[in-house]
Amino acid sequence: MCIRDRDLILSDLIPRARQGLAFKNIDAADIDRYMGLIEERVSSGKTGAQWALDSLARMGDRGTLDERHRALTSAMYARQGAGLPGHQWAAATLDEITDWRHSFRTVAQIMSRDLFTLHPEDVIDLAASLMDWEHIRYVPVEDDDGQLVGLISQRMLLRLLVKKRGAESVRPLAVREVMTKDPVTITTKDTTLRAIEVMREHKIGCLPVVENGRLVGIVTEHDFIDASAKLLEETLRDH
Repeated sequence: MCIRDRDLILSDLIPRARQGLAFKNIDAADIDRYMGLIEERVSSGKTGAQWALDSLARMGDRGTLDERHRALTSAMYARQGAGLPGHQWAAATLDEITDWRHSFRTVAQIMSRDLFTLHPEDVIDLAASLMDWEHIRYVPVEDDDGQLVGLISQRMLLRLLVKKRGAESVRPLAVREVMTKDPVTITTKDTTLRAIEVMREHKIGCLPVVENGRLVGIVTEHDFIDASAKLLEETLRDH
């Protein structure tokens, strides 16, 4: 005979626990209080993890992923302070974000994570096609070990096109012959302001984001434009 976990806990394990606590002369009121909470949680099926999943599901696609997670964290902190057990918590909502500016403070919060990369031995025509297909202006270059070794930009390809113009025959070029080697990089823990300063200092429009030499993201001038638009929109709403 198969018995469900919930039924086993409610019908057998909790009564046994009550008897054991009573045998140890634990105050009856304390037994009722704490075992009652366990009974309620088991009966409701609402764990902390389920509360988080349900809250995120209710938020849907509203806001950014970072905003939804911050709203979830803010709601969790507020409900813990209220002293209610988790199974009694109301679902988190997006408007529980305490300060929307925190969504843009670090590079990790604004960088693009869905990356397209090239290998040094790929032909340069592949880089041009990739930029055209995916509507991107920068493509990082990784070696066989997954280490960042270079960067190809749309501007480089335009310069190459100008040089090719008028030439009768031009041999196929490899990415390694055109790429910027050892590009300026930044880490996920750096602030957004630091990224802006680095891009201004080096007069570049893109920063590969690395951790231990491994490429984990990329931040471009367009990411800052998007972030600025969101900040402006929120500022206008607040006023």
